[in-house]
Amino acid sequence: MDVDMDVEEIQQLLEQLSNNCYQYDVHVRYIQTLRQAALFDELKDAREMMHGIFPLSEDIWLEWIQDESRLASTKEEKQRVVQLYSEAVKDYLSIKLWKEYINYMIQEYKNFLEEMDETGDNSGEVATLEQVRSVFTEAIKKTGNVVPESHIVWDACKEFEEQMLEASSSDEVQKQRVQKMYMDRLKVPHATIEKTFSDYSSFITKYDNTNYEKCMVESNMFFSQAKRRYYERDHYEQALVASGNALDKYMEYIEFEKKQSTPNWQAIRTLYERAIVFHYLDLSIWENYIFQLIDKKFPIDMVLSVIERSVRNCPWSGDLWGHYIRVLEKEYDSYDKIKNIVHRALSTGMLNNSINELVKVLLAHCDFERRRIRKPLNSENTLNLINIIQESLQTVKQSFPSGDPNYRLEKYLIEIETLNKNLTKARQIWEDIIKAHGREAEAWLRYIDWERFMGNHDGLMENHDEIHKKFKRASQQNTDWPERIFDAWEQFEHQYGTLDSMEHALTFIKKQMKIVAHRRAKNASLEVQNVGSEQVFQESTAFNDTQAGWHSEASQPSKVSPPEISEPAQHPEKPKRDREFTTIVASNLPLDVTEGQLKTLFNECGKIVSIHLIEDTEKAQKSAHIEFAKREDVLAALTKDKKKIGDHEINVYKITEHTLFITNFPETANLKEIFDKYGKIIGIRYPNKNYRAGRFCYIEYENREFALSALEMNGFEIEPGKKLNVMISNPSLKKTRSPPRQNEIFIKNLPSHVERSELETLCKTYGPVIGVRIPTTKDQKCKGFAFVEFDNEEHAKAALALHNTEFKTCLLHVTLSNIDRDHGQKKSTSGEPNNKETKNKDSKPISTPMMPRKLQKPSMRLKLSGPINRNSKTDQS
Repeated sequence: MDVDMDVEEIQQLLEQLSNNCYQYDVHVRYIQTLRQAALFDELKDAREMMHGIFPLSEDIWLEWIQDESRLASTKEEKQRVVQLYSEAVKDYLSIKLWKEYINYMIQEYKNFLEEMDETGDNSGEVATLEQVRSVFTEAIKKTGNVVPESHIVWDACKEFEEQMLEASSSDEVQKQRVQKMYMDRLKVPHATIEKTFSDYSSFITKYDNTNYEKCMVESNMFFSQAKRRYYERDHYEQALVASGNALDKYMEYIEFEKKQSTPNWQAIRTLYERAIVFHYLDLSIWENYIFQLIDKKFPIDMVLSVIERSVRNCPWSGDLWGHYIRVLEKEYDSYDKIKNIVHRALSTGMLNNSINELVKVLLAHCDFERRRIRKPLNSENTLNLINIIQESLQTVKQSFPSGDPNYRLEKYLIEIETLNKNLTKARQIWEDIIKAHGREAEAWLRYIDWERFMGNHDGLMENHDEIHKKFKRASQQNTDWPERIFDAWEQFEHQYGTLDSMEHALTFIKKQMKIVAHRRAKNASLEVQNVGSEQVFQESTAFNDTQAGWHSEASQPSKVSPPEISEPAQHPEKPKRDREFTTIVASNLPLDVTEGQLKTLFNECGKIVSIHLIEDTEKAQKSAHIEFAKREDVLAALTKDKKKIGDHEINVYKITEHTLFITNFPETANLKEIFDKYGKIIGIRYPNKNYRAGRFCYIEYENREFALSALEMNGFEIEPGKKLNVMISNPSLKKTRSPPRQNEIFIKNLPSHVERSELETLCKTYGPVIGVRIPTTKDQKCKGFAFVEFDNEEHAKAALALHNTEFKTCLLHVTLSNIDRDHGQKKSTSGEPNNKETKNKDSKPISTPMMPRKLQKPSMRLKLSGPINRNSKTDQS
C-alpha cells in the first residue's frame, strides 16, 4: 500500500474515532491500517484504546498477542504478553486462547530452566512453576465444563505435569498431583472421557501397579457416573451443533441442568458463557445470567465482572446499567463508584437512541439518591434528590425534546413534592404533563386520581368541586379514549357527588358522547372518500357503533382497547394513525408472560408505543398486539418469529394478516355464518349503510391461521352471478387489488457489509436478476435485509433454494416478497415505506455505527450499524 495513502487513511480514521469512539468497525480498520503500515507504537495505543471501550474477539486478541510476543525480548516485554493473555481470557470464553496462554507459560518456564542451566542467572524469570500451575487451575476451572472441547485445555496441563513426573519419577508429591488430576477429571462429563479413563489405567500401571485393582475400582465408579452424564448431555450438544448454536437451544440446555437433583452451578455458568460467545448482543441472555448469579449468591466480584462485561457489549441497555448501579449500592454503597457508573452510562451516547433505556438509567440513579436518605423524607433532606430529578429531566429534554411519553421522572418528582406538602409545585408539574399529553385519557385520569388522593380524608372528598371541574375539562378534550374519562367521572359522582353535580355530570357526558360519535363518523367518512374502499378504518368499539358510522356483528365487552379518535386528515393520501402498518401480533405466548418480557424481546426492534395482552384460558396461552412507532420497525420485529419464551415457540406476524377484506356479497348474506367455520371471529366491520361506494366489510379472526384458511372462499358463488372477493387486508392498497407479482424474493439476516453485486452473483444462478434493493442505514450499511427481483416468477421461486444457506457466515432466510411494486406504496431509496409523517420524535438515529452484531441478530432499532462478526480479523462486519 502507498505510504501517502496509508497516512491519509490513518488520519481519516483517527478523525472519525475522535468524533465518536463507539465505532467498532472503524477501530478495526484503524488497527489493520496501522499494522500494514508497521507503525507499532501507534498500533499498540490503538489496540489499547479499542479494548478500553469494547470486548475483543478471539481473533483480534490472538493477532495482538502474536504481534507483541514476536517483538518481546526483555523480561518486561514478556511479562506484558502474559498480562495480555490474562486480559484476553476475560472477554469471552475461548478454548483456543486458554490453550495458547498455557503453551506460552509452559514455554517461558522451560526457557527459564534452560537459561538457568547455561548461565545460572535467574533474573530473567517470566513464569515461575507456581504461576504456571496457577494458570492451569484457572484454565481448568473456566473450561472444564465445556463438554465437547474441555479436553484440549486439560490435556495440555496434564501432559506438562506428566513430563515433570517423568523427570523425577520418585517424586511422590508429583505422582499424587497427577493422580488427583485424573480423579478430578473422571468426575466431569467430557467428550474424551473413555480416553481419559484409559490413560489413567496406563498411568496407574506405570506408577502404582501394586494398587492397580484398588485404584481402578475407585475410579470406575466416578467414570461410570460421568459417562452416563455425558450421554445425557450429548443430545443437547448435538442440538447446538445442528442449530448453529441457537440461543433457544442453549436455554433448553441450561433448563435441563437446573432440573438436576443437584444442579452443577459452575456447569450452568459455563453454558451461559458459551451462549454469550455467539449471542453477546442479546439482552435476555445477560439478564438471565446476572439474575442467576445473584439468586445463587455467587461472589459479588464475579457478579460485577459479568455486569461489567454486559455493559461493554450492550452499552445501550438501561436495564444492564441499572443492575450495575443496584449491585454496587447493595455491596459497597460507594457514592463515587455509582456516580462514575452513571456518568459512564450517559457519556457513551448509546442511551440517546431510546428514551426508554435512558429513563431506566436515570430512574436507577434517582432511586439510589432516594435510598441514601436514611430518615423520613422531608423538604430539607430531599433537596439534593429533587435537583437530581430535575437534572435528569433536562437530560431527557436534550436528547428527546418531546419528553418521556410515560412521564416517569415527572411522576417521581410529583411524589417527592407531595411528600414535602408542596402541592402547588406538584400540581404545576401535573399541568405541564397535561399540556404535553392532553390527548391521552390516561394522563387525565392519573392527574385526577392524584387530586382525589389529596382530597380524600376519612372518606370525605374535600376537593369535590375541583375534581368535578377537572373531569369536565378532561371530557371536553379530544382524547384517545373518552369513554374511560366518562366512566370514571360517573363513578366518582356516584361515590362523592351531590344530586346537582350528578345531574350535571350525566348531562354533560351525554352531550360529549354525541360530539365524539359525530367526530368519529366524520373522520370515517373522510378516510373512506380519500383512501378508497380498501382503507382500513380505525373504528371504535365504543358506546354507540351506529352513531360512529359503523356497526359490528361481533359482541363487544363494555371496555376494550382505546378507540381511535383523530381530527380530519390534512394529508388525505394516508390515514393519520398508522396502527395497521405498525402493529404486529405475537401469539402462542405463555399465560404468565409479562409486558416486561415482551419489551425485552422486541425493544431492540424499535420504539414500542403500546402492548395489549389477550388471554385465552382454553388454550392456556396469551397473544399480544404490539404497536411500534414506525413502519420499518415491524420488519425487524418479524424476525422474532419462532423465538422461544419459556417453553412456548411464539408466532409473530403483521396484524393485517388475520383480517380479511371481503367484497361483492349480497346485502342478505350472513357472513358470520359463512366464515365462522374457519375459526373464532373477533368482529365483522361494515361501513355506514349510507356509504354508496360499494359493499364491503372486514372480518377479523382470532389468529392468522383462521384467516388464511378462509381464503378458500375467494371466488365462491354465494348466489348466481355473485362471486365473493376474499383477500387478506392490506391498508396500503387502493381500489385495485390484484395479486402481487411473485418475481421478487426477500432475503434477511444479511451482514452489514454486503454489495449489490454480491447478491446479484449469488442469485443469478437461478435466473436473470432485474434489480437488487438493499435498505441501508445513514452510514450506508445494510439493515440486514434486501429485495432481489427476477425476470419472472419461476426464477424467483427457484431462488428459494437459498433459504437456510450460508452467506458470509450468515444463515440466510429467504421468502417470496409480498410487496406489490405496481400497486403498493411508494418506496424510498432505502426500500422502506415513504412515510415522513410518522417520523418518531422520540428515537434518533446515531450517525455512526456503534457495535458489531452477531450472526442472525435482527437489525437493531437503536439505529446502529448492521451485524459485525467479531470472529473475523479483517472483516468485522
